[in-house]
Amino acid sequence: MKKWFLYNKKADFKAIADKYGIDQVTARILRNRDINSDSQINQFLHGSLEEDLHSPLYLPDAIKCMNQLNRAIAEKKHIRVVGDYDVDGVCATYILVRGLRRLGAQVDYVLPDRIRDGYGINVDIINKAKEDGVQVILTCDNGIAAIDELKHARELGITVLVTDHHDVRQNQDEDYGCESRDILPPASAVVDPKREDNRYPYPEICGAVVAWKIIIMMYQNHAIPEEEYYEFLEFAAIATICDVMELKDENRTIVKFGLQQLKQTTNPGLRALLQVQELLTQEHITSYHIGYIIGPCINAGGRLRSAEIALDLFLTDDVSEAFDKAVRLKELNDSRKTMTIAATNQAIEMVEKYYMRDMVLVVYIPGLHESLAGIIAGRLRERFYKPSFVITRAEGDEAGEPLVKGSGRSIEGYSMSGHLQEVSDLLLKWGGHPMAAGFTLLERNVESFRAELNRRCTLGKEQLVDKLWIDVPMPIDYISDNLIHDFEKLEPFGKGNEKPCFATKNLGIADCKVFGKNRNVVKMRLLSESGCLMDGLIFTNGDEFLREKGRNAKIDVVYYPQINEYNGNQSLQIIIDDYQLKP
Repeated sequence: MKKWFLYNKKADFKAIADKYGIDQVTARILRNRDINSDSQINQFLHGSLEEDLHSPLYLPDAIKCMNQLNRAIAEKKHIRVVGDYDVDGVCATYILVRGLRRLGAQVDYVLPDRIRDGYGINVDIINKAKEDGVQVILTCDNGIAAIDELKHARELGITVLVTDHHDVRQNQDEDYGCESRDILPPASAVVDPKREDNRYPYPEICGAVVAWKIIIMMYQNHAIPEEEYYEFLEFAAIATICDVMELKDENRTIVKFGLQQLKQTTNPGLRALLQVQELLTQEHITSYHIGYIIGPCINAGGRLRSAEIALDLFLTDDVSEAFDKAVRLKELNDSRKTMTIAATNQAIEMVEKYYMRDMVLVVYIPGLHESLAGIIAGRLRERFYKPSFVITRAEGDEAGEPLVKGSGRSIEGYSMSGHLQEVSDLLLKWGGHPMAAGFTLLERNVESFRAELNRRCTLGKEQLVDKLWIDVPMPIDYISDNLIHDFEKLEPFGKGNEKPCFATKNLGIADCKVFGKNRNVVKMRLLSESGCLMDGLIFTNGDEFLREKGRNAKIDVVYYPQINEYNGNQSLQIIIDDYQLKP
C-alpha cells in the first residue's frame, strides 16, 4: 500500500476562484501544482500556441543547423536522418523527413534496429551512409553521446548535424581548464537544450520537439505558412507524452492543443492507428489514450520487428496501405502484451527470491526479448518502488566475450544517468535520462554492476516509500457535474501535472460486486456519513479484493470523480486509486 500525504499549501483560494471563475477546489489544485502568479494561472487556464511556444532561435547551434541544411538542400546533397526506435525517435524522424521533403531536400532515413544496432547512431550506420553516397547525416533523439562514432563520420568526410535532448556528458576533472564542462560530439552543429550554454527558456523538451523547432525555423526562413508547421503538432504532443516529459510550460501547451488536433489529423497513418484502436469515436482523446494505447503500438514495431513499420505508416499517403500497417502494429502490440505478462511474473519472482534486501534492483533474465527490458523494469519499479534495471543477453560479443543489454527505470531522488556515469568503467555503452536509461556491458560484469550500484546507493528507507499525494480531502457529497467539468480545465494530465487525487474516510460499503472478463473490476455502492450514495470502481484483482475485504464494512479511499454514461443515462461515480478497509 502507498503512504498517503496531504498537500498543505496556503493561498486565498476563494479570491483565486472568484477571479478566474473556477471552483475553490480547482484553485487549491493549481496551488498544489505551484501555479501561483497571475501570468502562470492565465497561461495554465488560457494558454495559446501563438504566445506560449518559445522561439527556436534560442536553441544552441539552431541557426548553424539551419544554415547547413539550407546549403545541403540548395546543393542537392544526399541527407540521411538517423533517428531512434522509440516513440520520440519515430516522431522526430517523421517531422524531419516530411519537413525537409517539403523544402525540396533529397532526404531518406534510418532507424537503428533495437537488437542489431542498439541505441543511437553507430559505426555500421555511418559506414552504410558513406557507401550509399550520403553527404549529410542529421540525427534526432540521439547523437549527443556519440563522440567516437561522429569522429569516424568526420574522417569519412560526412557532415553530421546533431539534434537531441538527452543529457550531455560532462568532464569530471575540476581543473580541465575549459569554459564548458560539456563533452560535445564533433559535429557541425549540436542542437541540444541540455547544453551548458543553452539559452532556451524551457530545456525539458523531447527529441521530437527539438526536431519540430528546427523545421519551424526553416519554414519561417522559407516563408512557408505557419499552418503547415502546425501539422506536426500532434506528433510533437504524442512524443512529449510517451517520452514522459513534464507537462509544464510549453510542453503543456503542445500536448493540450496537439490532443485537440488529433481527431482531425490529416495524416492517413495516424488516423488509421486511431481508428483500429477505436479512439476516433471517443469524445476526447486524452494523454492516457496516447501513453497507454497509441504509444505502445508505435513502440511495438521497434520492439518486435522494426521501428520503420511505424515510421512508414506515418509517411504513407495511401489510405488503404495505412490501414494495413496500423492493423499490423496493433497485432504486434497484442503479442508484446502477452510476452510482457509472462516476463513480469518471472522478474517479480526473482526479486522476491533473491534481491529483496537490495536498494537498487538488478535482474538478469538471459532469455528475455531485449525489447521488453524497459517495460519489465518499469513494472518492477511500480511493484517494489525501487530503482530497477532489467538485463538480457544481447547479440554479438566483445573480443569473444558475450554481451548483455539492460534498461532501467527510476524513482524520484535517484538519477539513472548520474549513477550510470559513476559505474561507466563497467559499461561499454550507455545513455539516458535521470528517470530512464539503457546500457551495454560484458556478461561477466553483471554481478559487479549490481554490487557497485548498491554499494554507491545513498537512498534512505524513507525515499523507498511510494508516496501518494492527496490534493484535497473532499467528501463525495461535494461532487457534482459542474465540479467535474471544472476539473477538465486542468487537463491534460501527466508528469508534472498529475491527475488530482481526493480522499474521504469512513464510507460504508452497501454493496460489492466483481465484473469483467478477467474479474478485474470491483464495483461498490458507497454511503457517506451524511447519507450520499455513489458508485465506486477499483481496477484490481477482484477475487483478491473480496478476500481482503472479508467482513470489513467501511473503507477510506483516494479517488477521482467521474461522470458515468450508460444507455443514455448519466450518474456520478468515483474511480478509486488506493484504499484502506476498516471494520
